[in-house]
Amino acid sequence: MTERRVGDVVVDIEGPVARALIDRPRAKNALSPAVLDGLDAAVDAATDAGCSVLVVSGAGGTLSAGADLPHLTTLLGDEVAVTAYIASIGAVLDRIEAAPFVSVAVVGEYALAGGCEILLACDLAVVAEDARIGDRHLEYGLLPGAGGSVRLPRALPAAQARRLLFTAEMIDGVTAARWGLASHAVPAADLGAAVDALVARLARHSGDALARMKRMYRDSTTLPAPQALAAERAALVEHLMTSPAAAEGLAAFRAGRAPDFSTVHPLEAR
Repeated sequence: MTERRVGDVVVDIEGPVARALIDRPRAKNALSPAVLDGLDAAVDAATDAGCSVLVVSGAGGTLSAGADLPHLTTLLGDEVAVTAYIASIGAVLDRIEAAPFVSVAVVGEYALAGGCEILLACDLAVVAEDARIGDRHLEYGLLPGAGGSVRLPRALPAAQARRLLFTAEMIDGVTAARWGLASHAVPAADLGAAVDALVARLARHSGDALARMKRMYRDSTTLPAPQALAAERAALVEHLMTSPAAAEGLAAFRAGRAPDFSTVHPLEAR
């Protein structure tokens, strides 16, 4: 296990699992430059270590309340500085979304505005049933700038996306899971155990195959169906021909045993 603090994020690597804990609880884990530096470092560390999973959470239960408004206020006289700060939030979330590992957002209490945008950039989200989630920008006369107006309409039916964007209301974790905004909603007391169980299930897969599956999913959402289908077939053939994970899986099936992907380097064939 390796753990270090980068800016205001604690980054931990243990085997195929990386964890990024945003550690500004007094500021509701607002996205300061130090937080963004830490999240950026967490993506680098997870990628360099060949991790197959990255868990993103916030100290105190709040994933994040969004942009660091006191910091933003100091920049308002400088359009270049404002642009750079907003772009830095979006860039980190874009990296999480595009990374070869599966990202899991954890929400015990709140994921609001930029915190909701973090959740949207992650592949899966485990939330407490009584957590509060929403795009709160309009509540304070603001607008999303890190993907909220783009990812929400892609994640939800149109009426629900418009509801969250236009009303700025918060929904609870049960509703978020029912709508499809979160992948898992559990009682608050069971949140840690649910995250651990999900991470263990993800980590038992080959990192190579998991990364390819994530790429397939992204193709399915961004390419026209005929191109996505062709990409799927091509990816499978390449995987069968080149991946040690595929070879191990097939050998295990023939032998009637569980596959052992621990012998397959997670960065191979990515």
